[in-house]
Amino acid sequence: MTTTTIRMPEDKYKEVQSLASFEGLSVSAFMRKAVLEQVEDVQDYTDGMKVLEEGNGRISRGEVLKEVFSD
Repeated sequence: MTTTTIRMPEDKYKEVQSLASFEGLSVSAFMRKAVLEQVEDVQDYTDGMKVLEEGNGRISRGEVLKEVFSD
């Protein structure tokens, strides 16, 4: 596992400490979770943009619901 260091103002670090404590996590675990969630969000956005750029046809809400809730 890789280790990295970040610098931030003391007041922001105290906010991170407070949020981490609220969530029952160490500062390290809280920051890791936040970074990995951001990476996942960017990947989801990129994947979504690729689908839109492919020029796929439109589908109705009913078709989506049928696909999602079919057995």
